Amino acid sequence: MDLDEYRIKARGMLTGHRASIRQYSVLVDNAPHWLPGESLREESQTAIEQIDRLQERLDRKLIITLIGPTGAGKSTLLNALVQSDQLSPSGVHRPTTKEIVVACQAKQDADVILGHIKSAAVSIQTGPLDETLEHVILVDTPDMDSTESEAHRPLLESILDITDVLICVLNAENPKRRDTLDFLKQFVSLYPGGLCFVVVNRCDRLPADELKATIIPDIKQHLQAAWQKPITDLFCISARSHLNNPSWAEDEKPLHAYDEFTKLRQSIFNWLNQGRTVLDARVGRADHLVKLIQTAARSRVAEIDKELHQIKEDIIALESKAHAVAAEAWRDAGTDGLIGIQAMFYQKLANRWWGPIGWMIALWARFLMTGTGMVAALRIGNPILQLWGVLSSFVRFRKSKEAVANAASGGDVEPIADHYRLILQQNWPDIAEKLIQLGFSPSIRKSSMILPQDNPLGERLSVSWKTTLEEVMQRRTTAISGFLLQLIFNLPTLVLMGLFAYQSVTSFLLQKTLLSGYFLHATISIVLVWILSFVLLQIIIRFVGGKNMVRKVFSKLIHRFTTGESQLTHIAIVDEIDTILQIGA
Repeated sequence: MDLDEYRIKARGMLTGHRASIRQYSVLVDNAPHWLPGESLREESQTAIEQIDRLQERLDRKLIITLIGPTGAGKSTLLNALVQSDQLSPSGVHRPTTKEIVVACQAKQDADVILGHIKSAAVSIQTGPLDETLEHVILVDTPDMDSTESEAHRPLLESILDITDVLICVLNAENPKRRDTLDFLKQFVSLYPGGLCFVVVNRCDRLPADELKATIIPDIKQHLQAAWQKPITDLFCISARSHLNNPSWAEDEKPLHAYDEFTKLRQSIFNWLNQGRTVLDARVGRADHLVKLIQTAARSRVAEIDKELHQIKEDIIALESKAHAVAAEAWRDAGTDGLIGIQAMFYQKLANRWWGPIGWMIALWARFLMTGTGMVAALRIGNPILQLWGVLSSFVRFRKSKEAVANAASGGDVEPIADHYRLILQQNWPDIAEKLIQLGFSPSIRKSSMILPQDNPLGERLSVSWKTTLEEVMQRRTTAISGFLLQLIFNLPTLVLMGLFAYQSVTSFLLQKTLLSGYFLHATISIVLVWILSFVLLQIIIRFVGGKNMVRKVFSKLIHRFTTGESQLTHIAIVDEIDTILQIGA
């Protein structure tokens, strides 16, 4: 893959890293009552801004910044790297460096720095090795702990915002200063291994054997503990030894020749100073930022993960208990929709049964809807009673339709919903206090956090009732609508009808005259057998339907609520807990 193709790929990778971090901001927005989410949101936004800057300068040279305390030798190191003793001012007066000093190949290379920092605070320098700075820019910074550190700190933080490679320069004679390491930690953590170098300068002032065997390993171990990250690139050097004119005083000459300056210089001018490395460094930095955010998110959630899972289980168990209590109160209160349930049951049977019994079931279902008013309407002789029958059947039909609708919805469920709300309100304060201890806002003490926020609970209870009723009714109508059972109940009537029909046709063909009483008795016999078969079927229907079926519906509802199989409500705080657990996944 050539450099142009890799550059396109690198842009896509940066876009992916930005999206990976942005998802944490989105998740935190979905958990507004979790207070630690605020800092995570800020960290995510800062990381996104840094990746944006990485992408903006993807094709620009790497900015390598030297940072360290007073007397560490940053300016001396910069001069030694570019072999120009006066490129960055050095000396014993503090602060020696009072501005950002940029060593670059051409002045326009520093445009990205000038665009971020006011030009008065930046000194652009070119030196004898400008030709080696093909892909990198070296930057010297003011001392971070000088007498003017408060004035210099904003300048220092500004250049670090756009730094690609960090070189922390420490004084070998005092490398463990706590204030120095604490200040550097906030910046060192933002760089992965390979993009953060530690340079221990003035090593020439310490015995070589002790330096190799004890001092450097001890410094490395101390830095890893202080910065909580592995130190992979640590160089022990004497920067002054590599100036053109070190001007050693007699008592300051190096005690030994052990020096890793050449190794450091090769890392900068050989490995970093390549077009492919420029892209790799920025992608690697973005990848490190993603890992930092992931680690920060997971560490926050890991501290409360077990407790959150338990509280979520407690809320679900409480919700199930509240539903079960409501369903039991519903069952104990009974339902006034038994007539409507029976009418619904017969209507479903009418759609499944065939033959004479099927006709009878359909008529009975219709009768349940109209009642005695229709019978009165069929009376002969009394117009007033007939008119009353028509009106009565109309009123009865309307009431029956209301009864069916009432049966389908479970009746007036709002009083039942009050039982549910009461259970939640009584138990929520204890759960809320546990959540507050885990970092949630005290505002979650409001009972609205546990009560349904969208559709009214009564509507949800009605939907659950209707669903369960339909399920139970469907199973029972299927159970008593099998072909064999229908054949058994229809057969007597069909046999009689067939027998009398056969005799009538035979007599007609043989030109025999049947007595008028024959047809009367035949009709009476068929009707009696038909009604008797239907009555026997009703015994079965009564056994599987009616109150027995209502009890089954309530039993199934309570079981579903108790086992958590059916959760009717949408509780906002559970969604927040799930979001937090997702953040830590």
